[in-house]
Amino acid sequence: MNAVFRLAQLGVVAGGVLLFMQGLPVLGLCVAVMAFWHVIFDLLLNRVVPGDEQPIDDTSAGFHGGCFIADLHADVCLWRRDLMRNNRRGHVDLPRLRAGNVALQFVTVPTKLVISRRFPRLFFRDLFFWGAFMSLQRPDTWFSTAARARLQLRRLAAWIDQSEGAIRLVCSRGELNELNEDRERNEEVIGVMLGLEGAHILRGGLDVPWLAENGFRVVGITHFNDNQFGDSAHGLRAGGLKPAGRELVGQLDSHSITIDLAHASAALIDDVLEMYEQGEISRPLIVSHTGIRGVYDHRRNISDDHAVAIAATGGLIGITLFAPGLPRADLAALGESISYTVKLLDDAGLDGARHVAIGSDFDGAVRTVVDASGWQRITGELMKPVYGLSPEQVEWIVGANTRNFFTKNLPA
Repeated sequence: MNAVFRLAQLGVVAGGVLLFMQGLPVLGLCVAVMAFWHVIFDLLLNRVVPGDEQPIDDTSAGFHGGCFIADLHADVCLWRRDLMRNNRRGHVDLPRLRAGNVALQFVTVPTKLVISRRFPRLFFRDLFFWGAFMSLQRPDTWFSTAARARLQLRRLAAWIDQSEGAIRLVCSRGELNELNEDRERNEEVIGVMLGLEGAHILRGGLDVPWLAENGFRVVGITHFNDNQFGDSAHGLRAGGLKPAGRELVGQLDSHSITIDLAHASAALIDDVLEMYEQGEISRPLIVSHTGIRGVYDHRRNISDDHAVAIAATGGLIGITLFAPGLPRADLAALGESISYTVKLLDDAGLDGARHVAIGSDFDGAVRTVVDASGWQRITGELMKPVYGLSPEQVEWIVGANTRNFFTKNLPA
């Protein structure tokens, strides 16, 4: 596949040079640059906010080394990048996961983002079309969300294979327990779990059994757009679950797949919570990467009431690492958001620190406060007395809550 890509790059550069020589310098330059758009996109969109790079104290560093670090959300395989080496672009690769002491990394699969409805109803509104086309991906990925999902699965499989055991796919309770035991023996193995960002790909041959068979253990009903199952927090209608969405939620629940309410409209969240309260589904709910509106009022974030209701199912609230999920793009804003959420849940009669986690949204075309190598700085920030968190609570939030949740909720 790399050889085919290199050949495509060479062909595009040659085409650009030919256009340049034919007296079309601007067009020729634009065509030639296409050969490197996968690098340019990555550099421009996946960045880290400049911040204090001072190392944390020895006590916090030692404490961090003993923590099970887990991240609920990252779009790692969306990008054409060598994940075995330390890259200067993006947020995640194997060396940076090791540097951050990450034990469990969710790899989430996004496949579509349609821009303004004021544009004509053509595929050209889909930003993933442009990403695939300009990055010289296979032509089937230009138009097909299913092909985009399969491409990301192939990239993940190749990464796991190249790691020679350093990375393993976790699909079951037993595999997660084995990962935890290996980490306790100081083995550097890293588990990855699969999530789907937006159920719009489910049509034709792709259905819930296909998701389960291919290792998906978390599914978000919507992403940035309304779909056949329900409405997005970013969509036009702001409605809830459609009949097909109610059926989908029930199917996911019966296949031991956790429902992720990130990017869901308020009405959709209400509908899923109602299904839980009425016993139509039994599995706890999560929001993999979000902020809290009581901290920063933005449609990207969930309301305080929804945070409480989701946590009351036994679920998790994954606080993200970028603005507007945070009020500002810095570590202090992350600490404020986490401490606010813990207190909010405590005041509601829940053990708040048991229901808060972190979902970075690494490689999600966002500027985050750290990359995967910077988890030590997150732990050090949360250890500061100003947030009122005990060391045990910090350990829960940076990963133990995620591990414990899926130990209970993965298929046996």
